[in-house]
Formats: sequence, structure tokens, C-alpha cells
Amino acid sequence: MGLSEKEAAALVRVCGDLPPARRPYVQTDYILNLFLAVLDYRSTAEAVRAALGTYRERWWDKIRNFDDLKRFLARYPDTPEGNLKAGSDLWGFRAARRVGELRGLVKFFEARGVVTQELLVHWARTSQYRDFMGRVKGLSLNVYEGMQLRLGYGTIKATPHLTGFFGAVLGRQLSEHEVREAVDKVSGRLGIRPRELDRRIYEVGAALSQSAPRGQSRPAEPAVPKSKTLGVQATLLGSASR
Repeated sequence: MGLSEKEAAALVRVCGDLPPARRPYVQTDYILNLFLAVLDYRSTAEAVRAALGTYRERWWDKIRNFDDLKRFLARYPDTPEGNLKAGSDLWGFRAARRVGELRGLVKFFEARGVVTQELLVHWARTSQYRDFMGRVKGLSLNVYEGMQLRLGYGTIKATPHLTGFFGAVLGRQLSEHEVREAVDKVSGRLGIRPRELDRRIYEVGAALSQSAPRGQSRPAEPAVPKSKTLGVQATLLGSASR
């Protein structure tokens, strides 16, 4: 379908009011990069933040490097029940499949000696998807591209926070192609990099989630749903209508 000129102009008006990103787009923490690889696909930004918040509260000082993570996973049997318990303890929700994917990712990187942030960045810079394809059960092209992007490489993807944001502004769901088109048009007209625009939108979602009344920002036991909304429709549609 593609964006109309009216829709593109509405997105530019709204995005032009967003404050500059407070934090760099690139993720510089090795453990968080591994967690985000298995948490941040087909998930809401709010759910991912909730899971990482649980990790920070419970395990930040205890799981800070590759060996720490291996020791944590070794405490739980690699069974559906063991992975359910590991996910609940680590991220606050029963994430058996994603813990299984994390185990596979750990094995993948261990076999290649990619056990530090510096080596992970080198891997991202020098690897191609064919080097990753089919190596970790459950993780495919969108996960590989997400890792690349968080490490400073790759192109902007139609992630849930972008899809939810643009959809809220325009009052309809956008296709993946339309999301990419929106990023290119809006960033070009505002004179900023696509990654800067992506990060600004992500931080707006985070700020709205954190400012919501307690009990409304996320469920008590956060799941990682497939919904593509960040709950920002009312606020953003008001801005777009100006």
C-alpha cells in the first residue's frame, strides 16, 4: 500500500516533537546482548523492559560475564520444567522456549570463542547470516539482524515499538515495508539518522510505560506477548491531529 503524503507529514510532525535520544543506540553490555537476542523478537518493548528489570533487580551483580551465565544455566536441567523455572527466576516469567534458545546461543558463541563484548562486536562486524542460519534452534534472520543492529551494524527493522508507534499515530496497522518507508522518510525530512529516530521512539515508549499508574504499566508476572502496541495511541493521536 505505501504511505500517503498526508500520513508521512503526520509522522514528521509527531516525530519532530520527540526529544533527542538520551542513550546511545548501541548496546554495550555482553549479557544484555545475549538476553535481548532471545527476548526482543515478536515482543513488546514493555515486556522486554520488565524482563530485563527483573534481571537487574535479582541477578545484576551475579551474572556479569559468559562464565557467570553458564553457571546460572547449569543450575537448571535442560528440560521444559527446568527452563520454565530458569525463566521465572531470571526474567520473572515462565519462558521455557526462550531459555532453551538462550542455551543454544550460549553454545553457539562458546564454540566460536565469542565470550566477551569485544569479541561479540568483532563477530557482528565480520559475520554474515549464513554463518548463523540454522545454528540455534528457534533463532532466524530477524534475530540475527536484531543482534547486528544492537551492536552498531545492520539496518532498521520493523520492530514492535516502531510498528506500535507509527500505527498509533496513523490509526492503522502498517506493514513491514511501510514501517521501513516511514523510518526513511521521517529521518530524512528531520535530518537525523534512522537509528536516532528509532531510539527516540523507543525511549518515548519507555517513558510512557514508567509514568503509567502502578498496576497499569505491565502485568504482575510479565509475559512476552506478540502484541505490537506500546499503549501510546491516545497521546500520539492527539499530537498528530495538530
